Amino acid sequence: MNLKIEIKKILKGDKPTKAYANIVFDNGFVIHGVGVCQNEKGRYVTFPMTSWQKDGEEITRPVCHPISSSARKEIEEAVFKAYEQAKTTN
Repeated sequence: MNLKIEIKKILKGDKPTKAYANIVFDNGFVIHGVGVCQNEKGRYVTFPMTSWQKDGEEITRPVCHPISSSARKEIEEAVFKAYEQAKTTN
């Protein structure tokens, strides 16, 4: 998988979300608003979410996400590498 990661915004503060990124897959598909997060358990990537009401209850689901653990690992490694590079240049 050919990935291009663009860190769009680095956030300040103590909240888990540290940055937002866009991911381009094989120069043919893009996901905007991917979160770069970190908490006491480590770093992780979040994908855009959608929410709606059903029977008075709010349902929240990811719009998109990796299907396999190997795809998740490849995406996370690329995003974390881009994030580290962006932190040193900003």
